Amino acid sequence: MPSHKYPSAPTPEQLGLVAPRQPGARRSGAELPKMKKFRFELLAAWIAETFKPCKVADVGGGKGMLSYLLDQDGFESTVIDPVSQPLPAKYRDPATGRLSKMPAGAVVRRIDRPYTPELGARYDLLVALHAHGVNQQIFDTVRQQGNSCVLLPCCVVGEPSAPPPGQNWFDWLAGYGRGLGLDVRYLHLNFSGQNVGAYVRAGRRSTSA
Repeated sequence: MPSHKYPSAPTPEQLGLVAPRQPGARRSGAELPKMKKFRFELLAAWIAETFKPCKVADVGGGKGMLSYLLDQDGFESTVIDPVSQPLPAKYRDPATGRLSKMPAGAVVRRIDRPYTPELGARYDLLVALHAHGVNQQIFDTVRQQGNSCVLLPCCVVGEPSAPPPGQNWFDWLAGYGRGLGLDVRYLHLNFSGQNVGAYVRAGRRSTSA
């Protein structure tokens, strides 16, 4: 069968984020990828460990689960997404790991519009988890405004430009950010699917002293 136009994102091993496994070695339980329903909890925990509480734009945030969790950790998070959706009825409590009902009346801040750099300028930290068509715009915003960002890009849908066939989209996007003079670093989270990302820690309120 023909190969995909763009190769898959690199693995955490290829990015140097985890040590490569020896051929034939069995993976421990701690190394096994978690189910996708944990991805918001894992990303929220990583953000809380990496950045100080600040104003966050949850770009392409869908139902707002990430924003809800960040608000619980002292952040002020706003979903920027043209499609308005309610919070899910249940979520995985990050403290206990148990499935919990969403509290009655729970809401998150929302702006029901597509992302623009003008919107992004209001926030200290821009986050895009598998969002379409905004990743280059977010890097552009960071270059212009000096805020921070966390991107876990999934595909090139809706982006203003794309790599040539056969070149990795993730690496190309990281190179785009570095070409703007940004200090682009890598992260990975332990859930299945596209779980590697890029982030920039800039000089606004989101970074530690």
